[in-house]
Amino acid sequence: MPAAAAAVAAAAAAPALPETRTVDGIEEVVEWVERDKRQFYTRLYKAAQQPPVATLTVVHGLGEHVDRYEDMARALARAGIQVLGFDQRGFGKTGRRCGRLGDNEGLDAVCRDIAAMNERVRVEGVPHFLLGHSMGGMNALNYAFSHNADGHVRGVIASAPALLPGRPLLPSRFLVTLLHATARVVPSVQKNTGITTDMLTSNQAEVDKFNAAVENIGHCTLGTLSCVLRRGQHLIKNAPQFSTPVYLVHAKGDKATDFEGTRLFYDALPASLDKEFSQVESDYHELHFEEDAGPGLIDTYTQWILSRLR
Repeated sequence: MPAAAAAVAAAAAAPALPETRTVDGIEEVVEWVERDKRQFYTRLYKAAQQPPVATLTVVHGLGEHVDRYEDMARALARAGIQVLGFDQRGFGKTGRRCGRLGDNEGLDAVCRDIAAMNERVRVEGVPHFLLGHSMGGMNALNYAFSHNADGHVRGVIASAPALLPGRPLLPSRFLVTLLHATARVVPSVQKNTGITTDMLTSNQAEVDKFNAAVENIGHCTLGTLSCVLRRGQHLIKNAPQFSTPVYLVHAKGDKATDFEGTRLFYDALPASLDKEFSQVESDYHELHFEEDAGPGLIDTYTQWILSRLR
């Protein structure tokens, strides 16, 4: 390759310089972060007060991307909570720039990514929290279970965590066994998730935005699906050993992830643990986008964090 062409290619592949902007009084920094031979799309929402009273890493769900959480992040930042969101490997802008779309490359890699993002947003002496939705909720719980022996994560908020798949999506036991076996041989094969936009929210504006964004996908690899199914069951089974304060929220009629999985996990948590579970009368997976419930839920998240700073 000629030197000039090589330089252009290298420049295109290199992470762009951080972009800083202010929206609704909140300073935001969009930055590509290189680690583990991947370039991760990140978005930092600086707390309205400095230093922040808390920091938070947001972990998005299966097939979506973290820009969808901008309104929630700004609300948290206005309350003094500094927020970092990132597109997970295989998803969103990160997945489109590098790696296979829909491939999380295993939960060990996911935990390393979360740890790296925690370090980017954490401030010395300031309590740190995790917030995850759906697959991201499961990932946040898994990180707290397996990587929080030192208590550096003060608490976890898990929205509709993917501990069990939604009942309309649940394959037979035979097919689950077959899926796991096939994933061991050909983990990169793609499979439709079966999650449709009518399962997500009744907020049509959000549905329209979801459909218009190329970062949202309706498939993942067999490897990703297999590890999510296995780890969800693992967390339910090992909930008695969970030791991080946790706030769970799930709609009883959720068809994308099963409310029953969250209930089983919550019921098995230690009686002495700081734990809460909001069981919502709704059929929708993304309660934070519901026009009637969303603002109140985000305020609940904010207050839950603020009440656990000491």
